[in-house]
Amino acid sequence: MAADKDRIDKWHREMKSKSKKQKSNIPTPSVFKIMAAAAICLLTTVAAAQDGFTTAKSGLQYRIDNPGNSRHPQKGWRVWLEYTGRLDDGTVFGSTDETGNIDIWLGQGQVIKGWEEALPMIGEGGRISLVVPPHLGYGDIDTYEVPRNSTLHFDIKMIQADSFPAIAPFPTKRLKAQKLFGGIRRYTIDPGNGSPARPGDNVYVHYTGWLPDGTIYTSTRNTGDPRRFTAGAGETFEGMDTALLTMAEGARCRFVIPNKLAFGDEGYGNRIPPKTDITLDIEMVRITREIKVEKWNATGRDTLTTASGLRYIVFEPGNGPLIKNRSIVTAHYSVYLPDGKLIDSSVKREQPIRYPVGAGLIIDGWEEASLLMRNGSRFQLIVPARLAYGDEGQPPLIPANSDLIFDVEVLDVIE
Repeated sequence: MAADKDRIDKWHREMKSKSKKQKSNIPTPSVFKIMAAAAICLLTTVAAAQDGFTTAKSGLQYRIDNPGNSRHPQKGWRVWLEYTGRLDDGTVFGSTDETGNIDIWLGQGQVIKGWEEALPMIGEGGRISLVVPPHLGYGDIDTYEVPRNSTLHFDIKMIQADSFPAIAPFPTKRLKAQKLFGGIRRYTIDPGNGSPARPGDNVYVHYTGWLPDGTIYTSTRNTGDPRRFTAGAGETFEGMDTALLTMAEGARCRFVIPNKLAFGDEGYGNRIPPKTDITLDIEMVRITREIKVEKWNATGRDTLTTASGLRYIVFEPGNGPLIKNRSIVTAHYSVYLPDGKLIDSSVKREQPIRYPVGAGLIIDGWEEASLLMRNGSRFQLIVPARLAYGDEGQPPLIPANSDLIFDVEVLDVIE
């Protein structure tokens, strides 16, 4: 155990040297899209908000336009919704007309408090209109197209509501806590097998996060698939990053994490109040050791140049027809600065990227190169800054006016 402590302390010193205080995204399933997009609203106008609405003690105004069936969702349920959201002046700031139906988990802080209160009022097929005051919406936070202290207007239709078995906390009554870095306490239910994860390893975990009152604020358990992290890379908050480095494959542990190593004085939106200690139940499903990635050696290969200034080197031409606009491409990539420094790699993460060609989701140079490739192609791209991130760059990783080198392998193409 002393060796583990020394290893983790060394990692902490290295991480502190990179950033005195690193803020990371809360680990959550991909349903996070609803909160990130602020896409939570609809109704009509302020005038309509006075017609037939009931005001709850919280200040939420609601009108049940259709109660739906008897399946009223509760905490822990997954619901599928249609919605549109407007500001007081009628401006639409979010709608499933543009994004398609959304799915969320109730009781995990994925939506504003006004939605958490209102959604259990209707069942499947139900419709509800809301007027949400700022303290039940986004408060004094500017969120995309929602100005601070905005009253929000919603029309919501519940398409489907599914219940799941309750998630039980790991049993720790008869276990003795082990103290880790920064006051973290660990209870080991199952130690697993082999050595703990090392910085740079890909770890696949199931986890459930609990607040002190027993509320679940996030969980992968009902979504099916474990979540991947790069251990020790700051892809989650410091306390969880530390916890992952103490676990072997197959381990099941409970960690009680002081707020200073979680979300500190600020908390996290409406999920985690300020200065809140949290509890994580983590199962280490799988560990794959760090994958070393090196830039492809193009010595002796021809470099081709397009009219735009994009240069590319063909390592494998691939098979079948050329990729077209609107094709759905799955690819692995690694991207480097001109000095050879690796910036990002889907290979290291074991997570290929999937993108529709021509949708503007990748840089211009890669979009252009995609149309020169086929299924199975392996190209090295030398992308001039103007076809990448230009004079803004992507600080701190990509300086302004940086050319970039991409090693790209096309794994699949859907026409």
